[in-house]
Amino acid sequence: KSAEEKVCGVFSLQDLHFGKPGNENLGEILENCVKSLLTKAYNTYYLDEIIFVVGGDALNMDTFNGTTTKGTIVENGEGPVETYIKAFDSLMQTIGTISQFCNKLKIVYLPGNHDRLSSFHLVHALQQGFKDWSNIDFDSAYAERKVHLYGLNMFCFEHGDVTTKNNPLVYATEFPIEWGSASFRTLYVGHYHTKRSKEYLTENEENGFTTRQLPSLSSSDYYHYHNKWTGNKRAGILELHCEKKGKVSEFVYTL
Repeated sequence: KSAEEKVCGVFSLQDLHFGKPGNENLGEILENCVKSLLTKAYNTYYLDEIIFVVGGDALNMDTFNGTTTKGTIVENGEGPVETYIKAFDSLMQTIGTISQFCNKLKIVYLPGNHDRLSSFHLVHALQQGFKDWSNIDFDSAYAERKVHLYGLNMFCFEHGDVTTKNNPLVYATEFPIEWGSASFRTLYVGHYHTKRSKEYLTENEENGFTTRQLPSLSSSDYYHYHNKWTGNKRAGILELHCEKKGKVSEFVYTL
């Protein structure tokens, strides 16, 4: 595959919500999604690096009382211990699978509003499970905003549950070196379980800032029904970015 275009894939599959009613077979869904998207990408591009976001409401609850970190009562179809074990086993398998398709795999941890503490425990355990794998690197530090560079690409990550009005200014201020090194800047967020894009352009269009709100593989619950968020498609997205040309392709898996 040396003659094919070298790219970095971004797998931001936030909002898995293990433990939510209707997600009992989420591990199987995640496996099918990852294998389908990776196979399509691998047959077309040279996957030099893949960034896989873990956390961001990977777990539906954060306490033994079945509540979020803040104490909000949510619907749960499984208990906290069973949920954690299912999530851990599924993500162990997923990370192992992804690592076979690329030269280097970067795991980026993000806390979500449902699982700020338990998701950190989850990623810490996953890191220990892969500590001897030479092509897997973990960014497991607790931080609500993360940035990684690939060539001229600046990939920004957060959960998306806080205001987005000043995102370009925040990332330019907090990460000035990465901002100045990049020509293509993309922020990946979840939280709303739906696909949407917003672009901020400067005088030079190449130096703009794009926010990509991504869909979720999770099922809906009463909260989504009550707020009339019932049209969102359960889906996963793999984006591919060239070192010098920015985004070159996107693959979508829809249930």
